[in-house]
Amino acid sequence: MVRLRKLVLAIAAASALTSGMAHALGLGEVTLRSSLNQPLDAEIELLEVRDLASAELKPSLAAPEDFAKAGVDRQYFLQDLKFTPVIKPNGRSVIRVTSTRPVREPYLNFLVEVLWPNGRLLREYTLLLDPPLYSPQAAAASAPQIPVSAPAPAPRPAVA
Repeated sequence: MVRLRKLVLAIAAASALTSGMAHALGLGEVTLRSSLNQPLDAEIELLEVRDLASAELKPSLAAPEDFAKAGVDRQYFLQDLKFTPVIKPNGRSVIRVTSTRPVREPYLNFLVEVLWPNGRLLREYTLLLDPPLYSPQAAAASAPQIPVSAPAPAPRPAVA
C-alpha cells in the first residue's frame, strides 16, 4: 500500500512539473508563396503563441555554429533572408520569410532560430521552388500577334 501511494505521488509530481512544458512555443509547417527566379515569400506557422507579442519574438537565421552542428551547408544567399513575426490575436500567427533578391537555386535548406523570453527554438526547413506555372492564356498574351488577312480570291480560269 505504501509503495502504491509513493508511485501515485511520484506520477502526480512528474505531471505537475511537465504540464508547463506542454504550452511551449513551436514552429509548424512552411507555406511557400513564390517560385523560382522570384524573391522568396514564405510563411512559417507559429504554434502555441498564446499571449506573446510580436516584439517578444526574435526570429532569425541561425548562427554559423548551429549550421555546422546540424550538418547543414550555410549558403551565402541565406544572408538575404528576412524573418518577420506576424502575431494575430484571433487568427493564425506566422513568421514571414522574405528576400530582396530572386532565388536562383531550386532547393533551399536553412535553420531558423526563434528567441523569446522563456527560451530558444531551432528548426531546419527545406524548400523546393518550382518554376512559375505555365498558363496558356499568359503565353498567348505574350506571343507576337500576326495580322490575319482575308484569303485572296481564287483565280478565274481564262476564257479563250
